[in-house]
Amino acid sequence: MKLSLMITVIAGLLTSSAAFADTTIRIGHATPEVSPIHQSLLYFEKELEKRSNGDIEVEIYPGGQLGGVREMTELVQSGNITMATGASVHLSSTVNELAVLDQFLLFADEDTARNVLDGKAGESLAKAMEKQGLKSMGFMELGFRSFTNNRAPLDSYEAFEGLRMRSADNPIAIKAWRSVDAVPIALAWGEIYSSLQQNLIFGQESALSSMLVERFFEVQDYVSLTNHIYWPELWMANLEWYNDLSDKDRKLIDEVARETVLLQRDLTMKTNNETLEVLKEKGLKVNELPLADRERLGETMNAAIETDIREKVGSDFYDEFMENVTTQ
Repeated sequence: MKLSLMITVIAGLLTSSAAFADTTIRIGHATPEVSPIHQSLLYFEKELEKRSNGDIEVEIYPGGQLGGVREMTELVQSGNITMATGASVHLSSTVNELAVLDQFLLFADEDTARNVLDGKAGESLAKAMEKQGLKSMGFMELGFRSFTNNRAPLDSYEAFEGLRMRSADNPIAIKAWRSVDAVPIALAWGEIYSSLQQNLIFGQESALSSMLVERFFEVQDYVSLTNHIYWPELWMANLEWYNDLSDKDRKLIDEVARETVLLQRDLTMKTNNETLEVLKEKGLKVNELPLADRERLGETMNAAIETDIREKVGSDFYDEFMENVTTQ
């Protein structure tokens, strides 16, 4: 949908906002209402409205009501909505520096990833976002991504050959998967289920929780624990709106936002852990990709895309970011 038409539609959706709040925060996201993202944003809504004594109202538009991630990002930049969330891979076309997160096996575990993104590396990404009119409200997470597919278990490096799989519409990600002879097909998130159902693709890669929330288990036979990449979910606000807040409101919003990010991470971890058992109960066969094959996969893919990432983010930024990663 063209941005001008989207704005017209959104204007109609938002005309019912309360007239009594001094500030109304409108948040869009693309995930279902059962997701950890939405559940944590409900906390943000409840706590912010309570602690502001009703001076701040929060309206949440889940499930892609306001468009896809890129459309919502443009709406945040233009000030037509206040905030949105989106996986980093979908935002690197807007903020080039985010492409540094497209690397594989970048973080050893969730704690390492969180420490990096909550530290100097995350600050550098936040500054890059500000150049595009976006204020980082914190790094939520989707967790480490693994695979479902209906062809065969992905139990070796060679098993990826010829795998027709969904990829984000991201040239770097597509190039990486092609380097291991997979066949990535760029599809919007909402198109994955139907494409699996119609055998247009064999498999997809996502966080474990997404496999359950999006009901991929209904059209897939195998879960392969590859843990090949960690994807944060960026929470962003319109920078001009944020800077125009009073010191009191900004402090309160920052405080509740931080609590919300921590809650979302905990919910995601809990959901991912519980999901694996549920997927087994649903009849999916689960296997782990051996460490040696996983490392080989990462080495091949990163070698294929390092030059592209350096060119996109700048070598100085790349080297500084990687130094912050390796010192954790």
